[in-house]
Amino acid sequence: MSNSLERFLRDHCNLIDWSPSSEQLSKIEKEINDALIQEKSLTKSECQHIVVKHCGSTRMFVTRGVDNSDLNTLLALALSAVNEEE
Repeated sequence: MSNSLERFLRDHCNLIDWSPSSEQLSKIEKEINDALIQEKSLTKSECQHIVVKHCGSTRMFVTRGVDNSDLNTLLALALSAVNEEE
């Protein structure tokens, strides 16, 4: 199970250069199983948290974009105010 769990977590959590020990994988597996027994549905973020909790600092890549709509609105308002002053 360890190799398949490691591969699943690496893919699902977007882990980079991750080499967990068998003890770390066992702890991660136990925590995930405990959550599933309690009928909890784990998100990607929750799985990443479990990995970091047991492995310490871990590199991950982000695949979602950042929502800049508030910043874009603020910038448009600031530019509008500047243009009105001129």
